[in-house]
Amino acid sequence: MVADKPGTDRPEGAVRTEAVTVLGIDPGSRRMGWAVVERHGEQVRRLASGVIRQDARLPLVERLGVIHRESSVLLDTYAPDELAIETAFVRDNVRTALVLGQARGIPIGLAAARSVAVHEYAPALVKRHVAGSGRATKEQIRAMVLLLLGLQEALAEDEADALAIALTHARVVRMAPLLAGAGNTAASALQAAAAQPMTATRAWYAALVAGAASGRRGTRRGR
Repeated sequence: MVADKPGTDRPEGAVRTEAVTVLGIDPGSRRMGWAVVERHGEQVRRLASGVIRQDARLPLVERLGVIHRESSVLLDTYAPDELAIETAFVRDNVRTALVLGQARGIPIGLAAARSVAVHEYAPALVKRHVAGSGRATKEQIRAMVLLLLGLQEALAEDEADALAIALTHARVVRMAPLLAGAGNTAASALQAAAAQPMTATRAWYAALVAGAASGRRGTRRGR
């Protein structure tokens, strides 16, 4: 049983300085990776992560129903302050893009209904933040997620992607106070932070690695 969190009402546009919980979603109609991380100051730690897997032979309507149910459970269980989700990526298959759009819309709509702020990140941007390159491979992303969070266990591909998305947003939130100068709103600061590659912020790497080394290797995966 997860205890209810205290109220987190803030003036609109205010920059957060307290602990922030982020739910990261790697959307998909057959596999949906999810991850919950908490950022407090310079520290980011994983609270829970996993993958919602479904039989591809099930009708799409049934799979969307499962996504709705499981997304509701995640939002109610972890009560995140923010939802970070990957944007739809269209290559050649329009039908696949449409299905992905339906799968993405469910957690987005559920979060909005709970007044949880929703932030979207392009796949290349997530790769650049976590691995330093917008062309990083899945294995490189997984390796960097393990390093940054001080984890030693095996991570499923979709789970690692969800953690990468959550980490990207956790960094953006942390950078906002540093970038919000005179005349800047929190929203513009977040946008500016999102545009910067992680390779330009070595201090963030150092803080996360130091935090992982201080005793977070035994973090247990939750559902």
